[in-house]
Amino acid sequence: MNTASGVFFTWFLGLIFVAGGIVFIVFLEGNNLLFGLPYLVMGVLLCYGAWRLQVSAKKKAAAERDGSAEPPPAT
Repeated sequence: MNTASGVFFTWFLGLIFVAGGIVFIVFLEGNNLLFGLPYLVMGVLLCYGAWRLQVSAKKKAAAERDGSAEPPPAT
């Protein structure tokens, strides 16, 4: 999913998970790390994935613009 809406919703979902994880860690009385850390990790991974999608899309666009597109890997 390398569309603009896909990247936006991945960022949005990742930020929701990060915020939820922080809220769980800060405000939950018992087992705060048990519930907060998985949400925080999933949110960070989603945000990192969305960031990597943007970086790869920019590199691909620059390569196509310059005419130096790499050939697909041999299978």
